Amino acid sequence: MSVVSSVLIPIIKLWLRSQVEHIETLEIEIAGKSRQILSGDIPKAVVIGSGAKYQGLAITNIDLCAEAIHLNISQILKGETLRLLDPIHVTMDVELSSEDLQSCLKSPIFLEAIATEIPEVKTDAEIRALLEMLVHKLGDEFTLHELAIAEGSAKCRGEFAIAAT
Repeated sequence: MSVVSSVLIPIIKLWLRSQVEHIETLEIEIAGKSRQILSGDIPKAVVIGSGAKYQGLAITNIDLCAEAIHLNISQILKGETLRLLDPIHVTMDVELSSEDLQSCLKSPIFLEAIATEIPEVKTDAEIRALLEMLVHKLGDEFTLHELAIAEGSAKCRGEFAIAAT
């Protein structure tokens, strides 16, 4: 690992940990040469986590990948906060255990997103219908590529955009 990555990865981990209520494991891989990274151009970054909780949403496993990331690295090194200079597209793979999924269905952010009372969902077909309704309500913010429901657990593959900050 380059000296740049050994400094940048802990900063990004700290920032990511500040964005979630809890996370058990968090790994970050950054591709690129030191010169690119120092200029704020990151060709590819991968974030892998488990046991995460974000705004009441419990996530068993998450794998995120983004390319062509432009950050304000020179300002970060001067003590400023991390900023994303251009929007990025992120691909994601998410796994939810049946317990985590049931917890998510009761979270305020989920209830607000679907804007309706959730009937008790127990079967895989009911879970699928509810998650597909959520994806439909998200509109263009999220593209679902794959959704698998089995024994109350869910696996999802999709992509979303993150706006510049």
